[in-house]
Amino acid sequence: MFTAIKRLTRTVLCFAMVLVSVVSTQACDKEPEGRKMTNGPVYDAVNFPRELWDAPAYERDEQRDRNDEVKAIWYTTYCNGVETKAFAYLGIPKEATEKDPAPAVLLLHGGAGTAYYEWVQMWVDRGFVALAPDLEGHVPTQDGRMTSEPSVLYTKSEYISLQNQNYADASLPVEQTWMYYAAVTAFLGNSLLHSIPQADVQRIGVCGVSWGGVLTSIITGYDDRFAFSVPIYCSLNIAGNGGFLAEFYKEHPGALVWDDDRGLTKVTTPILFYTANTDSVNACSVLSVSKTYERCQNARLLIMDGFLHSQYYAANAIEPYLFAESIVGRGRAFAKAVRQPSAADATFVYDGDAAQEARIWYTADDVAVTAASWSSQRLEANGRQISCVLPSDARYFYIAVDDGGGGITSAVADAAG
Repeated sequence: MFTAIKRLTRTVLCFAMVLVSVVSTQACDKEPEGRKMTNGPVYDAVNFPRELWDAPAYERDEQRDRNDEVKAIWYTTYCNGVETKAFAYLGIPKEATEKDPAPAVLLLHGGAGTAYYEWVQMWVDRGFVALAPDLEGHVPTQDGRMTSEPSVLYTKSEYISLQNQNYADASLPVEQTWMYYAAVTAFLGNSLLHSIPQADVQRIGVCGVSWGGVLTSIITGYDDRFAFSVPIYCSLNIAGNGGFLAEFYKEHPGALVWDDDRGLTKVTTPILFYTANTDSVNACSVLSVSKTYERCQNARLLIMDGFLHSQYYAANAIEPYLFAESIVGRGRAFAKAVRQPSAADATFVYDGDAAQEARIWYTADDVAVTAASWSSQRLEANGRQISCVLPSDARYFYIAVDDGGGGITSAVADAAG
């Protein structure tokens, strides 16, 4: 049977003649030991001081601790040039020690969110040190959960901060905008993780959801210390490519400095772009994500059919964890599929275990301007080669391949190409 995880079809989107990937049983492509990391920004479209790459001071807030593994802390950050503090949950697996440090991850929430202790716990349970900072001057309530409404989820922090205004502050000097404040807080969060004795500095990554996915894409282009990066739902190249976030860039052109992917294309950090084929109605079109993916040096792109947009669904998706584990040497690699050029059909050579089943999903809709309606047909899978004749009305398409071991891969291309 066609494999589904948590009742969702997991897919990969790419445009013609680029590599795509999926979990397979092959050896993992982990980062080389002793890789170089720049102790400062590697891109300068926005000026970030080198001091952000130094570990900030932090203090415990024991009253807000969640358990023996997930602790509450406050760490130093800056708002409009003034020192302030951000709340965060820091999780450290019991088995992680200074002599045997664990991989780590920085977790960046989406709009109207906060630090989620459940998200931290999910990564801790997989053996990662995890830090989830609040990025909007909030403090989580004891009863707040990933599924909670903002009124229940958090209260306002006593420390100065900025809130996400969907770029309404873009006319201000860039250092006075929320995105700058969020980026500063994220850089310092990464620096804090690098100072934790139980965290392996060679295996620290970042994962962000929705607006946190935008922020993850931005900071990965300025900070080459990340061993892996996973933007979920949203990334860059949003302006002009559909989704309601694109309207914010149209209304506030000063924000375009943040939509620039040139920094991201300079780094070799392994990146997993992870989104949904219908996310344009919620945030970003798949076109914006795929454009960013195509320009990166070391990226994967996974698109899920029917994947809902929320912190809860993002945190419960299995592939970001599997991708991170493959990079840090704890899991299987992501296999690859290469599309071969053809005017009449689409042929993919699948570099993984023999394909057991495949389907083509296609749409006649413009995915940049509408919530596309996708149709599907079953295909014959011949080992590692998958071929199909494109439906005449297919504007975009993807194939989903099941290798029989739970690994699914797929690819999308403009049907005219």
